[in-house]
Amino acid sequence: MTRTAFYADYVWYNNKIHTNTHLLVDGDTIAGIAEHPSDDFKIEKFANSAIFPGLVNTHTHLPMGLFRGMADDLPLVEWLQKHIWPAEGKWLSPEFIQAATDLAAVEMIKSGTTLSNDMYFLSDFIAESIRKSGLKGVVGVGVLDFPTKFGNNADDYITNASKLYEKYKGDELISVSLCPHAPYTVNPENYTKCVEFCAKHGLVLHTHLMEADHESADSVAKYGKTTVQIMNEVGAFDIKSIFAHCVQLNDEEIALMGEKKVSVAHCIQSNMKLANGFAPVKKMMDAGINVTIGTDGAASNNDLDMIDETRSVALVHKGVLKDATALSADTVLHMATSCGAKALAIDNTGELKKGNKADFIAVSFDSPKTTPVFNPVSHLVYSASASDVTAMYVNGKCLMKDRVILTVDEEKIKYNARAWAEKIKKG
Repeated sequence: MTRTAFYADYVWYNNKIHTNTHLLVDGDTIAGIAEHPSDDFKIEKFANSAIFPGLVNTHTHLPMGLFRGMADDLPLVEWLQKHIWPAEGKWLSPEFIQAATDLAAVEMIKSGTTLSNDMYFLSDFIAESIRKSGLKGVVGVGVLDFPTKFGNNADDYITNASKLYEKYKGDELISVSLCPHAPYTVNPENYTKCVEFCAKHGLVLHTHLMEADHESADSVAKYGKTTVQIMNEVGAFDIKSIFAHCVQLNDEEIALMGEKKVSVAHCIQSNMKLANGFAPVKKMMDAGINVTIGTDGAASNNDLDMIDETRSVALVHKGVLKDATALSADTVLHMATSCGAKALAIDNTGELKKGNKADFIAVSFDSPKTTPVFNPVSHLVYSASASDVTAMYVNGKCLMKDRVILTVDEEKIKYNARAWAEKIKKG
């Protein structure tokens, strides 16, 4: 088994910066750090660089990258119902999903994301693409009340999830989740079925919640209860779950979700672009909610760049709250790494520590905008860009070195994506 010592000027190990040291990797596992590794370790050096945990994107729709820029500057309902759903109905196929997820995998590798939490359809093809790239993924199977080309009803979608779960049970890279889309597309009875399925198999339930300001009022009109009340009653807060957005929570709902220790995926750039408002992140965290960071899909962001997302999270909440201490660089780095892994119930990643899997990135601080260095974590959040990520390792395997992806053909994948774009433009 290969033993490698990765040298960097800065290593974020056990949640603090260590200088001029080596990250020790034994096979696929972190063995510790050392200034002077023993002779049985091969040495790899990252000059003028820092080593950080791989970033964890806790809410996305990976195949939507092929709709990037297709319907911009529109409110959520119009964007979704008049543009995205019709496009999905026309174009989704195994070939589309494969090409789109291949593109997303390349984008994630080149911007430092080692683990993503996806919600979509034709999930088997998403899993295959992620696995081929060498990344890790929680692959979610979408659930809706109404028929699509992927199923006739909630029972059909849950059956699809069951098959995918059996296929990938115990896989090193792929986990499976169940994804009832949202309270406005899935009724309480079907949410209950999803909760029961996840509880039975120990899976994460992944859903949208309180993304738009009309959602709760519509739920009260239809069911006599808010969406948060429904989630609580069906037991979604009592199992492993992650709730995307949660922009419109009130104080009572925050207190309840904090008491239940639920996890939320905060997608600030998508929320801003669709004009849904600003999630009360500081209140959530103070209440005990595990707040993580996601990009959402690349049709509403319009990228999967988690470094850029962390910067937005740190800066916007300072501005909204008029408090420069609201969310520090350290805090958002935790949100984008260890908090994300915790939300996805993957306990051997998200932190660089002995015994965890060797999932890490090297970030160069050699450019003018990252020179000089006083605080490496601050540099990652406030100064670095995706283009500064020079190397990525997942389970100790090198996926990218010197910005060159080693597991898949980046140029071929981009060519295929452009070919799909031409088909879509021609209708």
